[in-house]
Amino acid sequence: MLVLDCYFGRCTKPSCNGCALGPVRSLRLWLKSRAMERSEEVAVAPVGAWEKPQTVTLPTQTTQPKPDAPKKRKRLTAPREEIAWYPIIKPELCNGCGDCKVLCKPGVFELGEPDPTGVCRPKLIVAHPFNCLVLCNRCVPICTSGAIILPPKEKFEHFVEYID
Repeated sequence: MLVLDCYFGRCTKPSCNGCALGPVRSLRLWLKSRAMERSEEVAVAPVGAWEKPQTVTLPTQTTQPKPDAPKKRKRLTAPREEIAWYPIIKPELCNGCGDCKVLCKPGVFELGEPDPTGVCRPKLIVAHPFNCLVLCNRCVPICTSGAIILPPKEKFEHFVEYID
């Protein structure tokens, strides 16, 4: 059961450092990123002082190519500080896995207070709510425990206009 607990993010260890099941967590993160269509054709393997850099080719997906539609850019119609679009984390559901922190490039999430007993991992908190991109919801599906909640998109669509 320990392997399944680690895979589903329910591990009770305070940290994955030095854990023998570290590859299980790496596999889970890789499968999540693949499911979110974030796979790239070429990735660089981690480099230590004893290794030479290696180029690793990931398997390509056999999906239909998307039509070349120009990517529309977003522009906010109000100052970001007036738009209340940011995630909320339910502390009773958060397992402290840190997947949301790894995924979020703007740096919205940070580790919270450590557990005084040292048994559980620290929960994550929303440290920088206004760094969150308006209408971005990539952190919700990556949360294994379902602790992240975002407001409904319909209430905030009028704050964004698309430009060419």
